[in-house]
Amino acid sequence: MEQIRLISVRELDRYVNRYPDVLIIDVRSKEEYRISHIRYAQNIPYEEGIRWNFPGNREILVYCERGSTSMIAAREIQKQGYRVVSLAGGISEYRGRNLVFSR
Repeated sequence: MEQIRLISVRELDRYVNRYPDVLIIDVRSKEEYRISHIRYAQNIPYEEGIRWNFPGNREILVYCERGSTSMIAAREIQKQGYRVVSLAGGISEYRGRNLVFSR
């Protein structure tokens, strides 16, 4: 099995712009997602043993608060046959232009 590729918070905006078909998944709780999230992200809270089901052959970018849960989720997603990358350091480190706060 391949090692999960990490992208840094500095690379995130450029990565999202370069790969517009990437599917961004926030694995934090619904409450955390409501407070802030990365633009275009879908919230699918992580549960151990979840069966991931994504459309087509799209690359999946996974993130959480600090990066550890997203790495666990990324390994599970990869085992199910998807191409996946994880955000190193999680959303707590991200300060880019694609950060959305609830109003």
